[in-house]
Amino acid sequence: MNKMIVLLWSISLLFAGCDVNDSISPEIDKNLKSAEMKMIPIKGEMQSHVTETLNDIPVIGNLSGNISHLGKLITDKSTWYSISVEMNEQTWTISWEMFGSVCAANGDFLKYTLTGEFSIPDNQITGQAVFDGGTGRFCQAQGTMEFTGYADDPMNITTMYMQVEGLISNVGSSHNGENATVAQNESIAGSFIEAWDKHDADMLTSLFADEFTYTAVTTGSAYTDKDALAIYANTTIAGIPDTGFDIISIVANERFAVVEWIWKGTNTVGWPAMGIPPTGKYFEMPGASVMEVENGKIIWNKDYWDWNTFMQLIGVSL
Repeated sequence: MNKMIVLLWSISLLFAGCDVNDSISPEIDKNLKSAEMKMIPIKGEMQSHVTETLNDIPVIGNLSGNISHLGKLITDKSTWYSISVEMNEQTWTISWEMFGSVCAANGDFLKYTLTGEFSIPDNQITGQAVFDGGTGRFCQAQGTMEFTGYADDPMNITTMYMQVEGLISNVGSSHNGENATVAQNESIAGSFIEAWDKHDADMLTSLFADEFTYTAVTTGSAYTDKDALAIYANTTIAGIPDTGFDIISIVANERFAVVEWIWKGTNTVGWPAMGIPPTGKYFEMPGASVMEVENGKIIWNKDYWDWNTFMQLIGVSL
């Protein structure tokens, strides 16, 4: 089953990026309306690679390849982030959604959201990416791109090979403004980690909408009530009183945001009721939080970190 989980998430590799639905600032809207919407072909090939796995699930990866209007992708800045993955066990078909941006040869980013399906028996992947702006010459870019491809091994994927083709507009159109919604979502993701770093449960819960879901994927726990979320945060911090968080990177579009972080501290208290005793051992634990933002509030968040790695780092035998 672990292989199946790895497969599902490896599919997510397809397209992501270095860095998608509220309206943007009035100034940008005006520029968009005046821009010439000329659709031009975009095509090429791409390979996908896993770079980070949590709980045996690939959650972050890089892209390489060559695509028209982007040139040779800058691999270490082209990173994918998965949002959701579902498996149909009757047809052995995997469906997923993800977001990110690809980094062009000149350093500009093209942002997208992506949906697709992978047939395990046929070793075939199909789907569509929707472009929605970016930076530099892709600042006002819009369009869609279809993709097809296959895996090196459908039951144990290490690389996906993709052919991509579609239409894109406004390549080369730019403005000096910043997409206000993207900037807002980046700020929210930063505040999310700041709240954890400051041990501020009130600040944390204030970032969420009235109706939300906070999922700790590692333990399978889900919180839909702000009081329950505050208790979870305070209990977590109580076990590691010197808890601190460092932000590694933040990537956002007009709908989603992801923040990579390092949780650090010393296991001086632990959680004895959970069978986790204090060991006095210092640790630095990598993880990532993926969230969807609507009207300036988080409507769902998923935290990813590896339980076995955490236990080893804090000196607790499994």
